[in-house]
Amino acid sequence: MLANVVASSSIVVISLLFGVALLAAWRELGLKRHAMLWALSFMAAAVGHGLRISGGMFPFLEIPFASYACHASVASFTLLAWGFRQRAERPARFVFLFWGLTTIFLVAVYEFGWSEWRMASRMATAIADAVMVAVIVVTLKPRNRAAEIVRWLLAIYGIYVFAVAIVAWLARPGGEISGPLFIVFLSIGTPTGMIGTGILTMLIVAADLARDLKQQAMRDPLTGLYNRRGLEEQLQGFAGRFVVVAADLDHFKAINDRLGHAAGDEVIAGFARHLRQKLRREDIAARIGGEEFVLVLSDTEPAAAEALVEDIRRGVPAALAGAEIGSGTDMWPIAGASTGAGNGPNTFPSIETGGVTASFGLTVRRDGEAFAVTLARADAALYRSKDAGRTG
Repeated sequence: MLANVVASSSIVVISLLFGVALLAAWRELGLKRHAMLWALSFMAAAVGHGLRISGGMFPFLEIPFASYACHASVASFTLLAWGFRQRAERPARFVFLFWGLTTIFLVAVYEFGWSEWRMASRMATAIADAVMVAVIVVTLKPRNRAAEIVRWLLAIYGIYVFAVAIVAWLARPGGEISGPLFIVFLSIGTPTGMIGTGILTMLIVAADLARDLKQQAMRDPLTGLYNRRGLEEQLQGFAGRFVVVAADLDHFKAINDRLGHAAGDEVIAGFARHLRQKLRREDIAARIGGEEFVLVLSDTEPAAAEALVEDIRRGVPAALAGAEIGSGTDMWPIAGASTGAGNGPNTFPSIETGGVTASFGLTVRRDGEAFAVTLARADAALYRSKDAGRTG
């Protein structure tokens, strides 16, 4: 009896520690909802084991507390599986449905006073918990060998949890084994599984946080596009020939000087949204300076790249029409800029407009050429484009 109390008390403490740590990480580090769900999962586990301890210490509460402990266990595993589904951005309808059905069954066998309700509750709880572990295994994506090992360990844990249901049947009144032997079997893997799951979730939270920090270091905070560092890292996956585009917002200093930096930020953010809408998923867009942008178009012929950039350029005034850059006398006519390409500027007719415009320069990266050299050539084409098409 004392050994069971000590073991259960240890699980309560461990579960609370993991729950508090995950909850603190969620609140203080701005992590997503799955960290909160995992925290609630471990707290539910702590409640369940606490109820089992209390039921053993106060015999008149043993029956209701045993029933509540089953509900707490199912809730714990369900919240854990829900968190993994949430993190993977996948629906959790099955998780909710199975949780609801299990809860209805547990309530029914308890309320109707079935003589073997304890065995039925234990079996239903173990089966539900095993199903939730299976959901986690299916949800996890084996991106590397370590992730594959984790999936296998979780699968083994799920098999153990399902085995608890079988042992619960064997420990039914008049069954092949005694109730205390069931408790011993339950105590074999529960602490190990609890600690292992807690460590796994904490490692995932730490890995997600590290990934988010890395993404933040590679992203421009205003536009969400890559910064220069992020651009250089993304280019490591590019090989062979591709088109590099240098882009620059026209008369941007005048916008800042006359209307303030808040208006300038709105223009930059609007231009970035326009780029994301026009570019393909495999293309790269980066902001490398105040109003300076770089586009990298993969697997694109020069003619197709020119057509795409011209479409982007023509759409700039309309895309930024809603930007809060003033009205009436605060607006000024700006000629549509041209697009320069290759070793000489390929200019397009200017378009007079009452909005913001941008200039572009294109070039093709040559095999084996350093990106800095390609970008310098695109910049040269950009300034030829400005000279040919932009008006002051």
